[in-house]
Amino acid sequence: MNILGPDSPPYALHERIALQEQIITGMLSKFDRRSATFAWLETIRAIEETVNLITVDWEEEFAATLFAFPILQLVSSAAHLQRIRAGLAKRFDDKFIARFVSLMLQFSALGTSLQQQGQPQLASSFTTLGTLIGYLQSRRRACVALLHRLPDACIGDVAVGSLDPVVVFFPVIEFHANPLTAARNALLIRTATDRLAIEDRNTVEYASLDDLFLEPERSRITEMDLDQKGLSMLAQAEKLRPDRLFSAAELRNDMLLLEAAYSEFDLSRTKFGRAAAIIRNISRNFVDRDFWVKIPAMDLNKLVKRMEISPDLHEALVFRGTSYSESIDTYAPLIHVDGIFYSTVTLLSRFAYYWRAKTLDKIKRFQIRSGFIFEKAVANELRDQGFEIKDIKRIDRHEFDVIAVGDGVVWNVQCKNNFLDLAYVKASPARFARYNHRLVRSYERALEKDRRREHVLAGRSVSGEIQHVVVSRYPVICSNPRILPFSLIREFRQRMSAVKKPPA
Repeated sequence: MNILGPDSPPYALHERIALQEQIITGMLSKFDRRSATFAWLETIRAIEETVNLITVDWEEEFAATLFAFPILQLVSSAAHLQRIRAGLAKRFDDKFIARFVSLMLQFSALGTSLQQQGQPQLASSFTTLGTLIGYLQSRRRACVALLHRLPDACIGDVAVGSLDPVVVFFPVIEFHANPLTAARNALLIRTATDRLAIEDRNTVEYASLDDLFLEPERSRITEMDLDQKGLSMLAQAEKLRPDRLFSAAELRNDMLLLEAAYSEFDLSRTKFGRAAAIIRNISRNFVDRDFWVKIPAMDLNKLVKRMEISPDLHEALVFRGTSYSESIDTYAPLIHVDGIFYSTVTLLSRFAYYWRAKTLDKIKRFQIRSGFIFEKAVANELRDQGFEIKDIKRIDRHEFDVIAVGDGVVWNVQCKNNFLDLAYVKASPARFARYNHRLVRSYERALEKDRRREHVLAGRSVSGEIQHVVVSRYPVICSNPRILPFSLIREFRQRMSAVKKPPA
């Protein structure tokens, strides 16, 4: 199937999206709903555990052995596998190891199949455990999106066995779900560039995700400085079992960490407080084997009523869409199968982080505070790249965000932390184009304003050629190289080296 890009006409992109939706639904329709959903849930658990192996403090020698494990040559690597089993057994139980080995066997089989089908580049993603982890990180969102699609689309009677999910469902992701997502992004680029009258679409890109394939947000938890109140709150954290990567206790600790990190905004008294309360309740009363969540519909309705959960929060907890396009944009942690809602502690944690951002983004004080936090994040990234960050925030009545000096150039960096609900705007290409147009024009005006006032910097506090840049927390589509999304901040030096100063 040919690949359609931003230069394709909109009708062709719409047709491609519709076709991929149809194919995905058709491919899933033959499977039994319960076996498919539960097998995929188990697979997602194994994937999350495998990805998080990089967070464990392994002995250096074992870490090298572990991450170099040859997945594609698994059958002929029995001795290597035994060393890994022995090393994992020092930390985790037999069930954990069984899930890990099962996942490796499935990806080995998939990789071999892909090689035989003339897909060596994709199969190379499974060369070693290290490359497989990178691949799985990039596919996390697609895996969860597919999970949301299964209960509605699987209407057949073909059972999905425990050794089937990877071989059955990853081809759906690779050859249909990902192309659908690519077509959606191409449509966004096409619509946005049409709105901006950009004819050469090769000059634009859409860097929509940050590191670890995460969507951007105003202020990540890793950018927050814990105050004394937050530190005292963390003293209440529960002790975790060292033999588990995930648990109900860890989920509750996640709620506590969020409240502590953003303690100055008193999250417990916001709409996040209700979400944290119901998640804590679920973690204590509806978690099985410290990971699975199982709530009968009647019990969930009683819980929502008793805890006075708002309609919008109740709606956000459960995915009710009927397409892959809808499932890729949702953070709902609960899926409905035959009168029972299922989830995992990791999906609930993912939702908590989403609801925290959604709640904070509506608080004016946070909007202002997050602007300063973003400036600090930009400054830290540039400092790590070798730029000298000048302590300049105000000259006369002129304010500046970040002044970085490097290679004889003074970079006046404006940090734009505009709020943008990506799920909302991406749902409509026309809406996305309007938002994008507004932001780009605003950023261009800001650049022109800085160019006109650069004499304030010249000869006063710094010396050297002065250049002006906007770094946007949220991705925008434009052809102006001076507008850089934060997701590409680590390429600042490389990208800015090509920037030419406009004529006076």
